[in-house]
Amino acid sequence: MKSTSLKIVAALAAACLLSACGEKVQTAGDYRGKTDSKAYDANFGGDKAKWEAATRARAQNQNDHKRIP
Repeated sequence: MKSTSLKIVAALAAACLLSACGEKVQTAGDYRGKTDSKAYDANFGGDKAKWEAATRARAQNQNDHKRIP
């Protein structure tokens, strides 16, 4: 009984190990995706300093220690 169950376990282990060898690369050819625009391009006209200042101000408005008098 033990040898039969051991053989079954060994066969299942071998099947699991060998199943990963058959995977193929899943790419869509030469397409690398569209390039992302910068976060400050859309609403701030490309002005990074203005975007950073607005981000810092928003973070301070969400800071409970600064909001509570």
